[in-house]
Amino acid sequence: MKKWLAAVVLLSLCLVPASLAHGEPLKVVATTTIIADVAQNVGGDNVQVTALIPAEADVHAFEPSPADVARVAEADLVLVNGAGLEAFLGDLVENVAEVELSVVSTGIEVLAGGEHDHGHEEEAHSDEPATTPDPMATAEAKDEHGAEDEHEHAAGEPVGVYGVDAECGELLAHHDDEEHSGEEHSEEEGHDHDHEHGPCDPHFWTDPNNVLIWVDNIAEIFATADPDHADDYRANAAAYKEQLTALDAEVTALLADIPEDRRVIVTNHEFLAYFAHHYGFEVVGVVIPGGTTLAEPDPQALAELVEEINEEGVQAIFAEVSDPGILAQVVATEAGRDIAVVTLYSDSLGAPGGEAGTYLDYVRFNA
Repeated sequence: MKKWLAAVVLLSLCLVPASLAHGEPLKVVATTTIIADVAQNVGGDNVQVTALIPAEADVHAFEPSPADVARVAEADLVLVNGAGLEAFLGDLVENVAEVELSVVSTGIEVLAGGEHDHGHEEEAHSDEPATTPDPMATAEAKDEHGAEDEHEHAAGEPVGVYGVDAECGELLAHHDDEEHSGEEHSEEEGHDHDHEHGPCDPHFWTDPNNVLIWVDNIAEIFATADPDHADDYRANAAAYKEQLTALDAEVTALLADIPEDRRVIVTNHEFLAYFAHHYGFEVVGVVIPGGTTLAEPDPQALAELVEEINEEGVQAIFAEVSDPGILAQVVATEAGRDIAVVTLYSDSLGAPGGEAGTYLDYVRFNA
């Protein structure tokens, strides 16, 4: 009887996260500071959340260190945005046995990314790396035969629900393209141009309504891992969702005085589409193409962007804290008008306690 009881206890300990087995908070690693902040609000005292990518950093340029690999290996849960944002995860996960990634963005309506119609997208994007299908977006494109018109979406256009019917870039991008040449070929058959994130824009968090979905997903992820505190997670989630709803109303009121014909903007790279879609703006162009800061802009595309800026009467180009915005300033100068280059936060929060130290402050500052 004692041996049987001991076996049951041992089995039960193996079925719960290691931290809980020792009476400690869940050890949670989030890829970005934005996800980490939201997760901490949902988890409260029952979780300990750290972010892989530091504050004010560029997620597209991030390279994990051996210490990051160790943190992931020791974590009970790893929270990721998905939709191809975390291009570094493939290499990292290869070094961590049995790590399970929890995607927080499932259920969000995805906007297309990477295509702004300035007439030369093929030349501007031809050297960008190809991607393979995202395992979290399991459905094929709506046209099973791959008809060309079914796969083409203008940037900012809804393409489906993530994890249900939206086809996105791979969740775990690998840096060694040769290992995945077969997948790359199949992706090219479905799309005219390949982009860092496939046809999807992964910058979901710039619309607080998408973060409402994050909150529900994170609450359920925590409740599944730690059912003893499931009610706490769901109560924290409900309280935080009230703050997000109030934040959305606050931003809507703040932006209300901007005339409709002035709601045209240009960004350093494609990161404000969800904000623009929800609050009634139009992103008429980007300085760096394709949804990633690592792409190389084409001189002819930049010249066309300057022309577009003048035709649309654009008043500001929005650069990022994580990028010095040198190209953005060049474009503003070439336009020959008084165009502001304004620095915003994009993929990461600011320093703790600063102007964008929390997600709520991040949205307020950018708005």
